[in-house]
Amino acid sequence: MLMRHDYCIPCILKMSLEIIRGVTKDEKQVKKFMGEILSLSSLKEGSSKVTAPEIVEEIWRKMQKIAKDDDPLKTIKAEQNQKALNIYPFVKEILLESNDPVLEAMRWAIAGNSIDAMLDAKKGMDGKILSLLSGTNQKYVEELKTRLEKTKKLVYFGDNCGEIVFDKLLIETFHMMYGIEVIFVTRTKPILNDATLKDALSVGLDEVATVIENGIKEPLPGTVLAKVSSAVRTHVEQADLIISKGGGNYETLSEEESLKGKITFLFQAKCYPYCSIHSVPLGALIVYNNYCE
Repeated sequence: MLMRHDYCIPCILKMSLEIIRGVTKDEKQVKKFMGEILSLSSLKEGSSKVTAPEIVEEIWRKMQKIAKDDDPLKTIKAEQNQKALNIYPFVKEILLESNDPVLEAMRWAIAGNSIDAMLDAKKGMDGKILSLLSGTNQKYVEELKTRLEKTKKLVYFGDNCGEIVFDKLLIETFHMMYGIEVIFVTRTKPILNDATLKDALSVGLDEVATVIENGIKEPLPGTVLAKVSSAVRTHVEQADLIISKGGGNYETLSEEESLKGKITFLFQAKCYPYCSIHSVPLGALIVYNNYCE
């Protein structure tokens, strides 16, 4: 379900301010940048058909010019990956001891979007981490397991750095339980802290999946099938199941008619519109199968 982008505007503005202040300490530049953002036609009333990822793409291009860098968050992305790799052995041990490794791995893969909060895991399974890993719609989880049992080829659209370490664990679990071939798709162009091919290879995702870029020429924090490479389209057509990670991919793929019947969305309810659409509390882990109506 496509969200009206006007619900996303406050978060987009807050994110833009936080990132630009990480790029430059010049407050005049910050004010000029935010003034340009506020004047964007895509943020005006009547532009509700524009998705949030498309607005972020427009903002990101301005940020790249100021930073004079195509990937101004590359240092932060590397730090996020390293933080996740630091607790990777700990989480893997939890999965090996779990009565339901698929569910457990799925929860970690979704919750991986909040990597900083997950660092509390090393201090014990209490407080933030228990709250973070709670939830998920059991009906949808069981439906997904049934689909996985019949799946030979899976296309997995990745999202953020840090999170991709836990995607790797989930894919390892799929191999162990179902013996599935996995194609992992990254962004082609750097955008925010989303994972590129280089980022995915740095955490060893190529050890558990065939890793390819989406082929989209714009820095888009989502996936538009009309823009992906022919190789990605072929993999999608051949796949028995598609997994989409994160809110940006959900925003851009949930209305794709050709995917209905074989796609599952894994993401976190980071805002109230998601909570309303899926009837979950803020911060909940969402497993949504569009074939399970």
